[in-house]
Amino acid sequence: MKTLNIKFNSEQEKIAFVNECERDFEHRLDEVSKKAISSNVTILLLSGPTCAGKTTTANKIIHDFHECGKNVTIISLDDFFKERTDGREVREDEKIDYDSVDVLDLELLSDCIKHLRTGNTIKVPIFDFLSQKRVGFNEHKIDSDEIIIFEGIQAVYPEITSLFDTEYKGIFINVNEDICINGEYFTKNEIRLIRRLVRDRKFRGATAEFTFYLWETVRENEEKNIFPNKDICEIQIDSFMGYELFLMKNYLINTLFEIDKESKYYEKAMKLLNKLSHLDEIDYEYIPKGSLYTEFLGKK
Repeated sequence: MKTLNIKFNSEQEKIAFVNECERDFEHRLDEVSKKAISSNVTILLLSGPTCAGKTTTANKIIHDFHECGKNVTIISLDDFFKERTDGREVREDEKIDYDSVDVLDLELLSDCIKHLRTGNTIKVPIFDFLSQKRVGFNEHKIDSDEIIIFEGIQAVYPEITSLFDTEYKGIFINVNEDICINGEYFTKNEIRLIRRLVRDRKFRGATAEFTFYLWETVRENEEKNIFPNKDICEIQIDSFMGYELFLMKNYLINTLFEIDKESKYYEKAMKLLNKLSHLDEIDYEYIPKGSLYTEFLGKK
């Protein structure tokens, strides 16, 4: 468990703390890029549980590979989701297990990988989540030294990794430790839940009630399919940012207060809110552009 005891005496100290955390995280990402580049593989599998920070990690790796003169293409496993066959659009509040391997068209993914190996033009599907339909394909001619990143929660599942034989390098990102900040204890999974509560509200209009509801299935799948397979990844990175709980306090208060007292999640929400209430606040204006937290709070 990581322990932090932090007291801010000025806004300048908050800014300095944010910048220190950002430098530390940047250093962690630099180490990941160095390992990936030195491995000389052309296929990277990037995985991690929900709200771990996969997008930021992928963008950083792309930037570092470009600095070395290499082209990089990201292929999202989400675009290989199977189409719905009942012809209706999915409701916004509908519970779908997007983390299951069963939702992926493995035959189509396998075909894409075969073309990748032979240097042929690959066709990557484009999936529309609202209609649950494939709306087209992107064709891409792979250069001989091009790096391909397959990104998605399922990238560590055996059904996926077996399609690549041994010709890949795995990268896994997560919040790795429980945290005690100024005497308040937060589990590593609770930290990701906080990120998801904020992200779902901001980008998907989801209530805290619905996010708590989905979280139950998300956690079941993580313990069954994600965490038991994470050690296939030689490169692992901790995405926790020391300032993040101070920052998230601002965004969670109103969201959590909306949960009805009769809800089965009310007690859990109030306990979370109580812990956050004992922390100081850090304004989003102090967070630099390109930070990990743009994944959860939007671009500045």
